[in-house]
Amino acid sequence: MKEQINAYIEEILPELIYLRRKIHKEPELSNHELQTSKLIQQKLIENGIKATTIKSNTGITALIQGGQKGDTIAYRADLDALPILEKTDLTFASQNENVMHACGHDIHATVLYGTALVINKFKDYLKGNLRIVFQSGEENFTGAKEVIESGILENPQVKSILALHTWPDLPAGTIGLKKGPMMASSSNLSFKVTGKGGHAAHPHRGIDPIVVSAYIITAIQSIISRNIAPIDSAVISFGKLTAGNTSNIIPDHAIGEGTVRTLSPSLNKKVEEKIKSLIKYQAKSFGATAKVKYENISPPVINDSNIIDILEESSSNSIGYENIRWLDSPSMGSEDFAFYLEKIPGALIRLGTHNDTEESKLPLHNSKIIFDERSIETGVKFMSNAIISLLNNSKI
Repeated sequence: MKEQINAYIEEILPELIYLRRKIHKEPELSNHELQTSKLIQQKLIENGIKATTIKSNTGITALIQGGQKGDTIAYRADLDALPILEKTDLTFASQNENVMHACGHDIHATVLYGTALVINKFKDYLKGNLRIVFQSGEENFTGAKEVIESGILENPQVKSILALHTWPDLPAGTIGLKKGPMMASSSNLSFKVTGKGGHAAHPHRGIDPIVVSAYIITAIQSIISRNIAPIDSAVISFGKLTAGNTSNIIPDHAIGEGTVRTLSPSLNKKVEEKIKSLIKYQAKSFGATAKVKYENISPPVINDSNIIDILEESSSNSIGYENIRWLDSPSMGSEDFAFYLEKIPGALIRLGTHNDTEESKLPLHNSKIIFDERSIETGVKFMSNAIISLLNNSKI
């Protein structure tokens, strides 16, 4: 069946390239993916796949039933673009000002669409079902929750779930795999220090909240170096410090805002406790007070090792073992795919997208990044065979 699948992918490849370019040219922000969803739904229906909208109409789902009874697995792709002004010279560059597919979600959606066509074409050979999910709102961490709350993963019950993400660190034609922690959790951190304002020429008569905040931000880094084991990973970064209105007045308040990334829920909890304690007592040592807000946004993405083993084995029928790249370390970025993995086992894989051009090697979210479209064929081949292998494998 390998030759038949590859031949069919070659047949539909021009359609996939067209779809990707259309989505790229007409990007939509999180929770506003109405036209993208409508386009994908229409094309699925044209190909005999009964696709329906998900709750807010900014996502699409369908169930492809195999010829034999078996488990149901899901494959999810995100649809949303970023608030970025595209600065490429592509003929299909974004025509929507300050909106760009700079994270590759146009490719994610196209690979899922192509995979859906392949699975539907060869569904009689399938032992089980495939639930496809075109999800909105990944960038603002709302989409996965909406899908889960909609109940579509329970009718029928999904046993495992897959996702794919473009990765400019890897060359086009390759797939990146990793067992265990794949991406970090994300938490928002903010604190407000209350001191005692006054004239900048007489700081001894007040309590300077800016100085207190500076000490807090510096001291917090000791949590990483002295409270976290060297073999564990965590990041605490501050991107915003707000205080005062003019140069010669010490303000009453200062507000710091940052982000925390960890690779396990237990480590995240430990970091949260240490941060809250440190801020409180650091402020107290200066005679100031502090309030802390710690908001968990998403959990870490942790890949199921058994599923990764099956995906590696399936690559012999798709892209070949030689095109598998084992990733040495996880990314400290975050993904709302993690919410699915709290419910069911699954895996997120990396799709290589760079070539010899510098633009293809730029980081995600860059206004000049250009993804190599050859990755679409690689993605469809790999994911199609991975799904067939997972459904026909009794070990999942």
